[in-house]
Amino acid sequence: MDMKHLIPIFVIFFFFMSTTSASVALAPSSSNTQSFSFSKSPGDQTFFILPNDVDPKLQNICGETDYPIECLTTTIPFLDENVAIIPVSILKVEIDAIHNKTKEAIDKAYEFSMNLSTSRLLPLCLKTCINNYNAILESKQRILDAISIGDANELSMELSHNMEHVFACEDEFKEAKIESPIAELNSLLVKIISNSLTIHVDMVKV
Repeated sequence: MDMKHLIPIFVIFFFFMSTTSASVALAPSSSNTQSFSFSKSPGDQTFFILPNDVDPKLQNICGETDYPIECLTTTIPFLDENVAIIPVSILKVEIDAIHNKTKEAIDKAYEFSMNLSTSRLLPLCLKTCINNYNAILESKQRILDAISIGDANELSMELSHNMEHVFACEDEFKEAKIESPIAELNSLLVKIISNSLTIHVDMVKV
C-alpha cells in the first residue's frame, strides 16, 4: 500500500505517543515477527510541528516506511541544503538519530538507577538495558561501513540486532513485572530502526 498520501504537505500537529500505549513491530524486512507494547508514562508527550514546505522527495522516502511521521520528525531537523534527499542520505541521518536516542536512553537509565526509592529490581533491569544500549552504540561504525560499501546483508543484520537489543531491554521489565521507565524512548528507537530497515531496502533499489 502506498503510504505517501498519509503525509500531508500542510502543517501537521503531532503528539509522539499520544495514546496510553504504543504497539510496535519489527519491519517486514526483518526475519522476526515479534511485537511488543510499550507503556507510556502519564503526562509525557512531545509536541512537534512539521514545516509546511517538506521536500516531496523526503515525503516519498518516509511515506514508504512503517512510521512516516517519526521518519520525518527524526530527519527534518538535521537536513540542510548540503544533504541530498536520496535514500542513502536519509538512512545515514536515521542512523545518527538511533545513536543520539540511544545515548539519551543511557542517560535516562543511569538517572533512574540512582533513584533509591524505586524497586530493588529496577537497577538490575536498567543495567541490562545499558549493556544493550552500549551494543547499539558500538554497531554504528559497522553500519556506516556497510552503507559505504553497499553491503545490504550486513546492514540488515546490524539493524536487526539493534532491534533485538531494545526488545531485550523491555523484556527485563516484563520478567520483573515492573513498569519500564524508558518505554517511550524504547518505542521510538524501535520505530527509527524499523524505518531504517525499510529505507535500506529502498537504498538497494537505487
